[in-house]
Amino acid sequence: MSNKLKAYVAIIVLLGISFFLYTLNQVNNIDVMGLIIFVLLSIISESLIIVTSGQRALSVGFVISLAAILIFGSPEAAWICSIGIMLRVVKHNGKFYNIFNFPISKTLFNGANIMLSAGAAGFFYEALGGVPGNLNLNNIILPILTCMFTCIIINAAIMSYLMHLITGERFINNFCKNIVWVLKDYFAMAPLGILMALAYINYGIAGVLLFLGPLLFARYSFKMYIDMKDMCINMVKSLSQAVEAKDPYTNGHSQRVGDYACGLAERIGLPRKKIEDLKIAAILHDIGKIGVDENILNKPGRLTVEEFDKIRQHPEIGVKIIKDIDFLKNISAIILSHHERYDGTGYPEGRKNNSIPVESRILSIADVFDALTSERPYRNAMTIDEALGIIENGRGTQFDCKLADVFINMIKNNKEMERVAD
Repeated sequence: MSNKLKAYVAIIVLLGISFFLYTLNQVNNIDVMGLIIFVLLSIISESLIIVTSGQRALSVGFVISLAAILIFGSPEAAWICSIGIMLRVVKHNGKFYNIFNFPISKTLFNGANIMLSAGAAGFFYEALGGVPGNLNLNNIILPILTCMFTCIIINAAIMSYLMHLITGERFINNFCKNIVWVLKDYFAMAPLGILMALAYINYGIAGVLLFLGPLLFARYSFKMYIDMKDMCINMVKSLSQAVEAKDPYTNGHSQRVGDYACGLAERIGLPRKKIEDLKIAAILHDIGKIGVDENILNKPGRLTVEEFDKIRQHPEIGVKIIKDIDFLKNISAIILSHHERYDGTGYPEGRKNNSIPVESRILSIADVFDALTSERPYRNAMTIDEALGIIENGRGTQFDCKLADVFINMIKNNKEMERVAD
């Protein structure tokens, strides 16, 4: 951890502790049994977290958070959510992690983050007329919406600045990604949280227990969605490996191209769905080489005109391979155009400028850069600086000028960060 990162973590933790100490004297007539029940529910919901292939996570903990705000108000809800996330037990890659083997700084930071975001959400709920423990559905829409947006925004801001310090990526890019990531999920879970609050207010603990089934079902639905998505991604990777088995010099090429392409796409603010499509397109961009003779692919010398013409067919072959797979239809155009040039002299259609999909323009830069910095049968790998020089020289002819500039800065910044880390 850098000194900046340590300082930031310490500030968030101190703010969380300060909020907790301040609120200890602000609460009267605590519903101890209700508090205990909701702490247990919070621990359970946070323990059932689902880690995605992108190392993000989904949980149904927001249901408990929202219900706690509507029932108990700001201080108690903040305590409940904070304790829930700090005492969770998470299974990942076959191992169990809890407060005893999580880094203490991470545990305290997560607890403080939720303490602040849930506490502020509860404050705005009450400030706009919401009364904890008394739900009148006719006049609480605005307080609930404000409560939700406050929780989302503060949580995203805290986590985004953390990721900015860790990765060097711009804060605003991280912030937008985090907002988009949770917005739909939170709004999908909000009705369940409201109904849980109504059940507790009217029927007590028995009413809340009735919602354990729907809560677990919501978690199961999330898990099924993630598993299905991972299965599709694994199928895509298997197709990519089939190409690399024919051409051993490209081993790992598609994965690296995907990393470069997504990094560039994030820096120009491409929407999350387009970045996901770009990632899959990068993995499959050379799938059409299955239809090219491996003697041509692995030829150590210069290709003949006829051999190069066969190589040039691989984008169209790739599109033919994937065109009938429903979840891959969106990436066909990206794959087809990833060898087009910005000046119109590329292939297979001779597109130019903005008629080339932006994803293809991004993929083209990432593909060329990784090819230049990798060993090939006919040449040695170039250095990073040499490869960046070729990208620079290709601005406006082979590559989109703006994208090339952003990519060059991205690689240089990453190189600088690695140098500092060493």
